[in-house]
Amino acid sequence: MLFESYAYSNRWRLLHPVEKGLLSGFALIAALVAGSKLAALTVFFCLAALTICGAGIPLRVYLRLLLIPAGFLLAGVASLAISFGGGDIPLGTLPGFDLSVFLSQTGLEQATLVLARSLGAVAALYFLALTTPMTEIIGLLRRLRVPTLLLELMVLAYRQIFVLLQIASEMRVAQASRLGYATPGNSCRSLAALAANLYLRVHNRSRLLHRALVGRGYEDELRWLEPEYAYSSRNLFLITVAGCGFLTLALLLPV
Repeated sequence: MLFESYAYSNRWRLLHPVEKGLLSGFALIAALVAGSKLAALTVFFCLAALTICGAGIPLRVYLRLLLIPAGFLLAGVASLAISFGGGDIPLGTLPGFDLSVFLSQTGLEQATLVLARSLGAVAALYFLALTTPMTEIIGLLRRLRVPTLLLELMVLAYRQIFVLLQIASEMRVAQASRLGYATPGNSCRSLAALAANLYLRVHNRSRLLHRALVGRGYEDELRWLEPEYAYSSRNLFLITVAGCGFLTLALLLPV
């Protein structure tokens, strides 16, 4: 997965996870409470610049990752801006439904603010996810006293994602080697067989994983070694200043 690959290979890999988590947390809060589009977009561009220029994530990869939440964001803001009961700007009529579509000025302002806030929040989370491995993020959450059960569910779900992708890839390669995708008809049958057997294979692999944990002394709490990092007073000072700046912009800039 792209996130995991760059989390282990970026320039800021060896920075303390608390430092990266603190900056991400400041930016996330500032984006969510921002009262103006300018403040939220400032958070977005600053965190995107740090991720691309600072951590060394390629711009092309970052833009491609932004496409993942793009559909959800556009669908959400469109529902705020478009109205069927009247509005400021008529857009037309839906064919076959006899419904007039309008664009509301108030709804458009709300939609742009929600979009700006969402982009800022996504940039904050992407900064943490692309610079910090998942095991260290979970270790950071453990320091914040997140319930152990929730953390273990996160670990197991994250592990199962890779198991599912690996099994699906192996099954598809096996089918392709037998000309399972040579024709459209074969492709449909192969995809159906893959979907039907994938759950059973993943479920069986998860049972084997649980047996392996029990065989190694699993006692209702997962434990693993975490690398030791040194705090940087300079980084903590800069992060605090940047975080306070984000929060000040979010709370004081006019709408």
